[in-house]
Amino acid sequence: MTSPAPVAEAKPAVSTVAVLPLESNAGGKEAAPGITLLIASRLATSPLLRVLSQRDIQTMLDAERQPRLSGESRCEQDDCFRELSSVTGARYILTGRLDRFGGQYLLTASLVDTREGRSLARPSAEASDDDELLRTADAVSDALLSVLLSSPEDTVKARPLLGGAVASSPGGGLTLGLRFNNSFIDKLSSLNPGLDLEVGYWFHPEWQGFLQVGFTLVRTSGDSGDGKVNVLPSILGARHYHRLETSLRPYWGFGLGVQLSFGDYGIFQNTGPLPSVVGFVGLEYLLVGRVGFQLELGTNIAQAVLGLADDGEGDGLNLDVNAGIAYHF
Repeated sequence: MTSPAPVAEAKPAVSTVAVLPLESNAGGKEAAPGITLLIASRLATSPLLRVLSQRDIQTMLDAERQPRLSGESRCEQDDCFRELSSVTGARYILTGRLDRFGGQYLLTASLVDTREGRSLARPSAEASDDDELLRTADAVSDALLSVLLSSPEDTVKARPLLGGAVASSPGGGLTLGLRFNNSFIDKLSSLNPGLDLEVGYWFHPEWQGFLQVGFTLVRTSGDSGDGKVNVLPSILGARHYHRLETSLRPYWGFGLGVQLSFGDYGIFQNTGPLPSVVGFVGLEYLLVGRVGFQLELGTNIAQAVLGLADDGEGDGLNLDVNAGIAYHF
């Protein structure tokens, strides 16, 4: 009886990754080429990856395409990535930055899947000296390898609500912020200062949840004379960040909460706590290491509908200007 011939196991497909040179500020310019080479070498240790360096890419491009696609100029648009992929056969494109602020390095990377047309990972890490920078580059490379070698079914688009490495925050998953604000409210005095304490958590590479508690001192000037009311807003919300691979990161978001008050005044006297429905847009700039500066414009939609004060004191139309400092743990 003839035994069946053994069935050859299918070999895993090899994926091609094009590694473009890391961009940098003046402080990181000297170290950037070496870190680029280190990351490429680390990725190349996997037999399932074919890694193209800048020199490999240049040999595949004609003279017209080289300055635009080989990393000598910024290549981060979808059309640029698709063209580079079609010429080199690379499904994945890796870009990034190495910035140095004093003695502190900040390394960020961005991995794009040109076939799916989406970003797969944006790992980011910091180092306090040259020796630690090498370990940081290895850690970022390992984070990229874990994404590249996982099957599409295993790809996790969102991190778990508790624990896990953080790809978007320069520190860890938690942030602590102190925010100063002023509310411009129609028919009320323009100076209505406030202070908020905020705790945030990155639950997704592009999303941060936050909880704010604070106070706002509202000054009024109605027919009954000058007055003021202490408003205590509490907000639970989320921010969606863009361009996480850069130091200047725009965001937008929303939040829900309540407004409490001390003393009997206006609409609070009649209704008690008021709901808050806030919407906002802003910018965060990473000053150095784990410290970020935020500038934000927002409005309380519920306040605009319900009004902050009755008897004609204010109809609630408002613009909130916020400035704050956030520390990433």
